[in-house]
Amino acid sequence: MTNFTGRTELLDQLRKHLTEQNDAVVLHALQGTGGVGKTQLAIEYIYRHARDYQVIWWVPCEQQPLMRSALAALAPRLDITGLPPEKLDDAINAVRDALRRGRPFDRWLLVFDNADQPEDLREVIPHGNGHVLVTSRNNRWVQYAKALEVDVFLPEESLDFLRRRVPGLSAGEANLLADELGHLPLALEQAGALMFETAMTVDTYISRLREEASKVLAQGTVLDYPVPMAAAWSISLERVRRQMPSAMALLHRIAYFGPEPISLDLINKGRHVLGPSNLRDTIRDPYKMSDVVREIGRYALARLDNLRRTLQMHRIIQTLIREDLDDDEKSAARHDVHLLLGGADPDRPDDLEVWPIYDDLLAHVGPSSIIDCDDGDVRRLATNMGRFLMQKGDFQAAQEWLARGADAWAAKFPDNDLHLLIMRRLLSNHLLNVGRIDEAFDLGKDTLAKLRAEHGEDHDETLLMLNVFGGILRAQGKFAAALDSDTDSVPRHQRVFTSEHPNTFRARNNQAIDHALVADYEEALRLDQSNYEDRLNHYGSDTHPQVLYTRNAIARDLRLLGRYHQARQEGERTYLAYQDLVIQQKRLIANHTDVLLQARELSVARRKAGAFDEAYELARDVFHRHRDTYGREHPGTLAAGVTLANGLRLIGNHVQSASFSRDTASLYRATRGEDYPFTYGCALNTAIALRLTGEPGQAKSLLEVAQAGLSETLGEDHHYTLTCATNLASTAAELGEHKVARRIGEEILERFREVLGPDHPHTLACAANLGADMISTGDVAKGQALRADVVERFGATLGADYHDVQAMEEGRRIDFDFEPPVV
Repeated sequence: MTNFTGRTELLDQLRKHLTEQNDAVVLHALQGTGGVGKTQLAIEYIYRHARDYQVIWWVPCEQQPLMRSALAALAPRLDITGLPPEKLDDAINAVRDALRRGRPFDRWLLVFDNADQPEDLREVIPHGNGHVLVTSRNNRWVQYAKALEVDVFLPEESLDFLRRRVPGLSAGEANLLADELGHLPLALEQAGALMFETAMTVDTYISRLREEASKVLAQGTVLDYPVPMAAAWSISLERVRRQMPSAMALLHRIAYFGPEPISLDLINKGRHVLGPSNLRDTIRDPYKMSDVVREIGRYALARLDNLRRTLQMHRIIQTLIREDLDDDEKSAARHDVHLLLGGADPDRPDDLEVWPIYDDLLAHVGPSSIIDCDDGDVRRLATNMGRFLMQKGDFQAAQEWLARGADAWAAKFPDNDLHLLIMRRLLSNHLLNVGRIDEAFDLGKDTLAKLRAEHGEDHDETLLMLNVFGGILRAQGKFAAALDSDTDSVPRHQRVFTSEHPNTFRARNNQAIDHALVADYEEALRLDQSNYEDRLNHYGSDTHPQVLYTRNAIARDLRLLGRYHQARQEGERTYLAYQDLVIQQKRLIANHTDVLLQARELSVARRKAGAFDEAYELARDVFHRHRDTYGREHPGTLAAGVTLANGLRLIGNHVQSASFSRDTASLYRATRGEDYPFTYGCALNTAIALRLTGEPGQAKSLLEVAQAGLSETLGEDHHYTLTCATNLASTAAELGEHKVARRIGEEILERFREVLGPDHPHTLACAANLGADMISTGDVAKGQALRADVVERFGATLGADYHDVQAMEEGRRIDFDFEPPVV
């Protein structure tokens, strides 16, 4: 539910409105649905401010004759005597005249409680210097009075109310009950009374409420309310059923939406999607539809927001309406709601511009159980909603929705049903995103096989599943296999979707990641730059999330190529653009995985560019946000943990760096396996920190295992393998094994030059370390010449004051750490 104004604030606003009026009486109204406590609020106002008035008079307005009699009964209190009892009109006129003149009292308050139509009071409202307050369900009073909207309790008000009403009730039980009853004051009062009188538990009450709401809501004593809640609503519903059947038909449908606001535009689309019926005819006629909405508002059976053009029904009223329908009526009403929701689907869950529409639909797709509907458009909405939740970054909701849909459809439809396969594709992709790789693989492999067999290699859904499967292969550490799969996939995407389609952009993005993982950084950059231009042309803005995602990929490629300053500049610009999306435009949540991915990448670029403190602060922030939002074992959290461990090392906290890196390696081992490349990469980082803390023996053991593992899984010439070998050389040198260190350096320097080029910082660092080993083994001239060449090349690419050059001049070895991409 929306966050509404609290009771204390409402009373303060009412007092302010009443005391600010001019000489002439201004009507004031407390307006809201039944059971929200309008009458109680008026009573509380009187209790607080009774001393401000000379006379206060309460006029019940449920029935016109009783209202007139109650107003006439004020006459003796105003010293009006001598009027015969049958002269009711004369008494009312005399009362109004005395109040207008302010004699004998000029400070008075009249409360017309539970008024219906404004016209009913037109002839009896007095004028003068006093105050008139009306309580009503009818929202038409906003046209005639200064109205305050009274709605349900705030959560903290519900909690306080229930714990005072039912002694011994825990905060958790009170919150559970309040949520179930939608924080409606009258429902809470009846529930509290029944529980107090019978010692019924919260669980029992909720269970009974769900099974037979009308019976439960008819129990419990509420002394200052004329009839039990269920009976009060039944009266209003019966009046609508009798006076305007089309309004009742609409109420039946609203009862199957969620208890959140429903767009009137969504309902108006019913003229296109609903079957022939009186309701469809009503929706097609704007004048009839206006009458229906007014009738619903008159009895406050739903809350009308004219500004936002929405209707909203309280969950308790929904429950009572649904309970009153027979099975055929229930089925028809719910199916119409499914059709209305399906008709409102923009069918673009990846498009940020229509996310507000999906947010509105999200409040209703679950309560209305669209998963149970067989209509094709409605099932399309169900899969689109799963995709939307994934894109939005709400992984828990995505997991629940996709699993629920896949299970329900698997029990109802054949294995080759296309919508079922789409739901399974999305679920496989979700499992991949949250690091449940084995489950993603099993589900993805089976789904891909069924799509190929049933719909062919080049069907849209087959290609989308193939794209997901490439991601699964990457997550398994099968980088070459992923590259082969995506290299085959991209031209298929281009042929089926065209080169300018978002699906093709996504496939090319994944192909670029594949090239980066096999250390072909130049090709990765070329692909990402091309993809950036195409995405920019397609989306038309350099700050669109998909364009920003590719800009971050370009910054990553620049860093991997050793162009650290350029990578940082691009990263800083992209970071500011993401912050604008989050903070100013509020189009992405602050902890969206793409936002955190980019911030982590910027932290790495800052560190590589020499800004160690800034890098560490950002790395720490990203890690904690990722962990707190998505959990410690999420792929993004693991990668952020690696970055934080490296940041700790560069600010001199070697012990904590080693510990943190070791913990992250353990999590990679537990979630991805012992032979996963990133598990070895974390061991590499741990070894660097251990060597710096004076434990080279332990470092050497870790590096030897990692070196063998990386050689086996990725090959001896992979960048990760060469990085590990270089650190192994540094550890050997630390142990005094300079000849071993030199031999390793000589073996891998040429391979570095071939893989990364002669001027890449890692190639230069390898050469610098080898030069030191040459000097240590007596080949001084050759070692000094090599190091001089390194300094010159560093100066040409990163500047003579680059921190690795300073490390050389101080006699320290240059370290090679590992940073994983999020795959």
